[in-house]
Amino acid sequence: MTSKLKVSSNGRFLIQDVGKLFFYLGDTAWAIFRNCRRHDADIYLQDRAQKRFTVIQACVLFASTNEVNAYGEVALVNGDPDRPNEAFFKHVDYILGKAEELGLTIALLPTWGRFVSIYAGKDRVIFNAANAYRYGEFLGKRYRDKPIIWVLGGDVSPVGPPDSALDIWRAMAEGIRQGDKGEHLMTYHPNSQHSSGMWLHQESWLDFNMSQSGHHQRLDPLSYKIIETDFKRIPPKPCLDAEPCYE
Repeated sequence: MTSKLKVSSNGRFLIQDVGKLFFYLGDTAWAIFRNCRRHDADIYLQDRAQKRFTVIQACVLFASTNEVNAYGEVALVNGDPDRPNEAFFKHVDYILGKAEELGLTIALLPTWGRFVSIYAGKDRVIFNAANAYRYGEFLGKRYRDKPIIWVLGGDVSPVGPPDSALDIWRAMAEGIRQGDKGEHLMTYHPNSQHSSGMWLHQESWLDFNMSQSGHHQRLDPLSYKIIETDFKRIPPKPCLDAEPCYE
């Protein structure tokens, strides 16, 4: 079993409910729910557990609302957030259950940012505040007892465009909290060379800051600079770089 995660009393660390520090060593498998059959997911998760990863970062809605998973199932019927496809989510259930069996925590993105904010010049927005709340509540209830960390966002600024983007993210966070009764930590995955703390540090639903120093650039690595800034924010919250600037 994977222990429930919390923030330490001094606001600096992620800890397990048994009182131990939690080391967030994450591997990114954004499209695991879409691309992997169960056998493939088993092999991948077993490999990562053996290599002592502790977190797998994965996204429910990733590239397109009409893309199908390895079994031919879409996540949303007709791309409607109010019509989750039970067959698709049973596959998500399986992968989350396998991760739990192996002692892994899933950093679970309800949606990639392109479906809330205008992404790379293309308007694919399917969420508004009302259906984002309901979708969040659906996920919160369904995965209340699973070892996950909620990660909103997905390569986008939370303040848009459109201007309503932040209201949508807040509604989704509220829906998740209603569904899971506050059982899990929550953060936000920002766009490259940014941290969630730039916009969201004072949000009550943001338990810790997540940054992306920018894994595709060849500039001076920004990770330590972003972390230093987040570390100095008040009140203190844990901070980590979820997509580092590689060598």
